[in-house]
Parts: sequence; C-alpha cells; structure tokens
Amino acid sequence: MREGPINVLRPKLLAMMVLRVVLGIAFLGLTSWFQIKTFSAPLVRLYPLYSLVAFVGLLSIVYALAFKRIDNLKLFAYVQVTLDVLLITVVVYITGGVESYMHVLYPLIILGGASILSRRGGLYAAAISSICYGVLMDLDFYRMLPDRFKVFGVHGAPAWEDVFTTVTTNILAYFIIAYLTGYLAERTARVEKRLEEREIDFGKLEGLNRLIVENITSGIMTLDEFLRITSFNREAALVTGYTLRDVYYKDVRDVFPDMLQGSPGDSPRDSLRIEKRFKRKDGAEIFLGFTISKGQGGEAAFIVIFNDLTRYKAMEERLKVGEKLKALGELSVGIAHEIRNPLASISGSIQVLKDELRLSGDNAHLMEIVLRETDRLNRLITDYLLFARPATGKRQRVDLGAVINGTVKVFRNSPEAAGIAIKATVAGGIYVLGEERQLGQVFWNLFVNAAHAMSSGGAMTVTSRVLREGASSAHAGAQARPCVEILVADTGCGIKHDDLKRVFDPFFSTKDGGTGLGLAIVHRIIESHEGSIDVRSSIGTGTVFKVVLPLNGHFNGVVKDATDVPEDAVSIHQ
Repeated sequence: MREGPINVLRPKLLAMMVLRVVLGIAFLGLTSWFQIKTFSAPLVRLYPLYSLVAFVGLLSIVYALAFKRIDNLKLFAYVQVTLDVLLITVVVYITGGVESYMHVLYPLIILGGASILSRRGGLYAAAISSICYGVLMDLDFYRMLPDRFKVFGVHGAPAWEDVFTTVTTNILAYFIIAYLTGYLAERTARVEKRLEEREIDFGKLEGLNRLIVENITSGIMTLDEFLRITSFNREAALVTGYTLRDVYYKDVRDVFPDMLQGSPGDSPRDSLRIEKRFKRKDGAEIFLGFTISKGQGGEAAFIVIFNDLTRYKAMEERLKVGEKLKALGELSVGIAHEIRNPLASISGSIQVLKDELRLSGDNAHLMEIVLRETDRLNRLITDYLLFARPATGKRQRVDLGAVINGTVKVFRNSPEAAGIAIKATVAGGIYVLGEERQLGQVFWNLFVNAAHAMSSGGAMTVTSRVLREGASSAHAGAQARPCVEILVADTGCGIKHDDLKRVFDPFFSTKDGGTGLGLAIVHRIIESHEGSIDVRSSIGTGTVFKVVLPLNGHFNGVVKDATDVPEDAVSIHQ
C-alpha cells in the first residue's frame, strides 16, 4: 500500500489513540462489573486489571508526547497496532484465557489497522492477532501459564474440540474482516483522492473565474435580496472611483442613485437595460450603461454589469452633429450661391448710385447703412459657404506647430487681443496632413472666440502634446494611430452647461451680432481632417477647447515660442 500523506494519517492516528483509551476503559470496566457481580471475585484479585488500565493510560501519554515528533507515521502506526494486539492478548489471558470472551476486541484492532494502513495493515493486524491468540490458547489449554494472574477463577478446562473450533473460527473471521475492511479502505482512499483532485480542479476553476471577473473590461457587482452591494470587481472600481471597501454592503441606491427607479421596496425585473448619468467619487460626471439580471439568490440575488459609455455618447453626439451639418450644408449651398449672385449686383448698383447721386445728410447716412449691411450679408454668406463646403484643395504635409505659432503672432497684434496675456508653448515639427490655410482658420476662430469670452481681460494658453502610444482618433471609422493634441484655454466667463452641447451648431451664438458660424466652421474643418474637437467649461473659471489631429511624419520635440516662427507662416491671416 502506498503511504498516505501526513495530513491524512495524523487525524486517523489521533482518532485511534482516543478510541483506544475510551474503548479500553469502557470494555474493561463493564467486564469487571459483570464478572464481579456474577462470581463475587475478591477485590484483591483485580490488581492485574487495574495495572492493565494504568498501563494503557501511560502508553497513551507516551503516544501523545511522541505524536508530533515522529516523521515516519506509517511505522508509528504499525508499532501501535502491534502493541494493541499484545495488550488485547494480555486482556484475554487475565480475563479467563480459553474461557474469556474478550477476544472480540481483536477485530477492533484489525478494523483500525485496515482503516489507517489500508489492506496491508489490516492483514498484518489479522496475522499478529491470529498468532497471539492461537499461541495463548495453546499455552493456556495445556496449563503452561500460571493461573494466579487471572482475575477470574478457572471453572474447568473445556474440550480440545471446542477450543480448536473457537480458535479456527476466530482466525478465519479475523482475516475475512481484514480483507473486507482493507478493500473498503482502499476504495475509500481512491474516492477521497479523486474528490481531492476534483476539489483542486474546482479551486483552480474558481481562481480562474475570479481572475476573469477581476480583469474583465466591464464593471460587475452583485446585490443581495435587500439590494446591498456584495461584490465589486476591479473595473467597477476604476469606472466609479469607489473601492469595494467604500461600497460593501451599502444600498445600491445610495451609490447609484438613478440606477433604479421606484419606491425603496421595488426590486429589478428579471432583465433590465438602462443608461444613466453617474457622478464619480472625484465629482466627474460620466454616462453609464447598466444591464441588471437576477442571480441565484443570497449574496448574488442580482447581477449588475455596467460600462462607461461617456466616450461613445460623445462620438454619437459628434456623428449626429456631423450628419446634421452635412444635410444642412447640402441643402443650403445652392441657396447661398443664388443669394450671393444678386447680392453682388445689388451691392455694385448701390455703390454706383452713391457715387452719382452725391447724397448728403440723412440720405447719405442711409446709403452708408445699406452698403455696410450689404457687406455684412456678403461676409455672412461667405462664412456659411466655408462652413457648408470647406475648400477641398490638395492636402499636403503641414507643420502644425508653425501654423499655430504663426496664427498666435498675428493674433497678438489684432484688436481682439487687447488686454489679454497670451502664452503659447507649441512644439515645432508636428506634421499633419491637411490644408495650411484651413488649419490656420481653425485656430484663428478659437483665439477670437476666447478673446470675446474675456471682454474684461484675462489669459489665453495654447499647449500641445503628442500622444505617442497610438491614441484612437475620434473620427468615426478611424483606426488607432499617433495623434497630436492642442489645448486652447482661456480664463473667460465660461459656457453654460446647457449651451455646451450646442456650441458647434450653426447659427448658435451667445454674442450680440454673432453669426454663430465660427465654431461650426472649426468643427467642420477638423472633421474633414479626420480629427476631433471637444470643449469643457466652467462658469466663471474659463473654457478649454481640445483639438486632436492624426500625425503624419515624425515629431522632433523642439518647442518654439510664438514669436519664433517662419515669416511665411504669418501670411495666413494677412
């Protein structure tokens, strides 16, 4: 038999030690009471029994002291089985020898040996028991052992046939018990091993499942029947900013106030899909999509899977804006051209009339108003045509840093920049594929928009950053590639939250006399260059526009001041 693991033998040996003490004292006590009551034996003749009980107790103490110090537990088990057989043989001898019925204790040792040491241990215990019992019966039958050590008196020698039959029957029974018990013990050991292996497999599977749940790219949490949060995976913590310690056993409606609707006693349906705004622990507002389904009850009565949809919602809004602008542009380009042609004729005719009529006073003033408004209308149509159908000249490799710095230099000298501190730290050598004049128009419009937001003065900052790790372009359908990010920040009055969604809509303006096409043109040009533009703002603090464009070529990492630009870059707005 293969030696069992230490963690299996130790509890079995300990149980055997305890059972030895309990059964030995119990059986010997009952036997003594029965024999004394039946035969009225003098108490002085019971000293062998007392001595045996004392020896069993002393032997158990020795076993207990040596139990933790012995490494070879298999050998220790064989020693215990051998000594136990000898003890039972002594018990049989002092309780009557051939007349004793205490030979029924031998099967207990055989059962113990087989359960601890499997079939081989059971057969060993049966063999030792048979030898000891047979030798004892022969010696006692032929009166080769002294009778003075027997606790109970001798009533006469039984017939040899009876002794032989008893010994033979018991020995045969011992081996049968050893074989059957050993067979069952080995079967049990094999089953336990398979169960242990299966438990190990289940442990590995549980660890794998836990690893998957912790590393899945969706937030997962479980709720009990009272809608208290019982688990919170790593992605859930990253999305919300809360750790498991922050939310454990809290009502889900306290952490996600808008996730569930209805009275406090309501529970989610079998399956529910919702999209709600959520405020992170750091105060940032994001958009989450929830899928709520029923679990197996208890700690997992409900399973909630959620994802951060903020980026996708922003892309969806940009796509909607793009579709809106495209449809509006296609519809109105023709109308704008039809208006522009007669407008040019009207403007020219009025100019001729002004020169020939030589008006004065109020009439001359009215004529100036007509000419001024005609020019204003012409500029509005020109801007609208630029928005509806941006120029589609040949794209080329453009140094975006030089374009921005040149635009900053022109803007510094414009009336709009009066009272504004401008700081530009845009690196040169940032190349994109596009049209230089259109890109200059983008940043000019952003600078003018920032200046209008700082009517009482302020500061404007222009910075750049290259996203080298393959940032995803926000343009629909674009693959992940290196991009450049330009931030235009001001310290102006800010934009209201409700107006942020409309800043890129055509004809939307918060300024008196504004056409509402400046930012719409910016959005359209950036979109045509496969880039993206976002805005964030806070009332009384300022506004930041973020422009992201895909790179084309290498970045040399040299930062240029706004005044250190080529002269030809300044000509964009001249």
